[in-house]
Amino acid sequence: MYQILLAIILVLGGACGWMYQQNQILEANNQILKGNVVKLENAVEEQKAAMTAMKEAFEKQAAALTNLQQRNAEINAEKDRYMSIFQRHNLDKLALMKPGLVANRMNNGTKKVFEEIENDSKNIAALNDSNSN
Repeated sequence: MYQILLAIILVLGGACGWMYQQNQILEANNQILKGNVVKLENAVEEQKAAMTAMKEAFEKQAAALTNLQQRNAEINAEKDRYMSIFQRHNLDKLALMKPGLVANRMNNGTKKVFEEIENDSKNIAALNDSNSN
């Protein structure tokens, strides 16, 4: 009878030892899982921040594109106005009759166009610099 009781105690002790070992393994796995959850939460926050930054950059680009389209429309309207001037006047005849007048106006107009192109280029470069930061 003592042998049966001793066998039961040994079996129960072994079962308790095995259960304790399994509990330790589960706790270690639980700690690993908690660490993974923290890492995933950090990754989610980083992704949210990246998406916010991308959204802001997209909005800036959309605003810049709208401004460029508006400026392009203005430039096309100005071009059309100049083209109508050229169509209404015979510049060859006018240049032969009044060369100084035509040359000065052409030079001043060309200078103005080049200055506007230079200013537009500076504005585009400034946009590119602000987007790269």
